[in-house]
Amino acid sequence: MRQIEKPSALTRLNKILAQSGVCSRRRADELIQAGNVSVNGAVVTQLGYRADQSKDAISVNGVLLNREQKVYIMLHKPTGYITTVRDAHAEKTVFDLLPSLTVRLFPVGRLDKETSGLLLLTNDGDLSYQLTHPKFGVEREYQVRVRGRVNASTRQRIERGGIPLDEYVSAPCVIARCVPGQDHTDFELIIREGRNREVRRICKAVNHPVITLTRVRFGNLQLGDLALGSWKNLRRQDIHLNTARPRAR
Repeated sequence: MRQIEKPSALTRLNKILAQSGVCSRRRADELIQAGNVSVNGAVVTQLGYRADQSKDAISVNGVLLNREQKVYIMLHKPTGYITTVRDAHAEKTVFDLLPSLTVRLFPVGRLDKETSGLLLLTNDGDLSYQLTHPKFGVEREYQVRVRGRVNASTRQRIERGGIPLDEYVSAPCVIARCVPGQDHTDFELIIREGRNREVRRICKAVNHPVITLTRVRFGNLQLGDLALGSWKNLRRQDIHLNTARPRAR
């Protein structure tokens, strides 16, 4: 009788590092090639190397890797807080709003100091990479208030993309529920890249600087009625990359 082979416990080394919250897979490959990762005392520089974390002693820069429990926290970030993990000059960081934890978390994407809204924090580097890398096209949705009345041609220009923003141009996006006021315009903006201060830079480039900016959705995660400054634990299965949903125009 033919024996059924047991599934292998071997996993690519870069994936082990990412799942352990050390860094993204891309950064893990850089560490491996630089000779900063060892398995059972031997330096590994081969990309694609596989190991069994339950049996092998894996070290990064001489520090033994431990399998941490994965933590996923959704925070309603207020304005005035920065998302930098460590900043000696910062008065307030988002970590001041969280309880004391035994694991090191990092933000998945950043919200600048004056932007509020949904912020995901985790120690799952692999998930962070999938959510933030432009090639996966995960949507971010913002509620935006800008100065002035946004006309139809400006709206089309924003949605079409191609607006010069220093070292790159903006990608196509979607504007929904656009409501002009007397001296401002409110709308929802859906983007897929999430570059540094991208929404603010787009709006400034079309002469409608941002007044307020709130992220209300990241992928399938909705801010909902989570109170300002509050947070809640999530499960990995709560977070999906498939973000398609109907959009009101």
